Amino acid sequence: MKTLRWYRFFLTLLVTLVSFSFFTGCDSASDVIDEATGNRAVKQYHRTTKKLDKIAEQQAERYGNIPDDETEEEE
Repeated sequence: MKTLRWYRFFLTLLVTLVSFSFFTGCDSASDVIDEATGNRAVKQYHRTTKKLDKIAEQQAERYGNIPDDETEEEE
């Protein structure tokens, strides 16, 4: 009888640990799949191009506010 209790205890513990590790590993599995299929690189490319476009707009605004040297000399 005692061996059956210990068997159930260890079986329950094993199932609990396996299910816990399965559920915590789901996020990392999607990252691995994205890396293998190239989706991660595509997402990073889109993020980078958006950041570069934003930086280009900011630089255009900055340089647009600076008066040209030629126009100052003509006045």
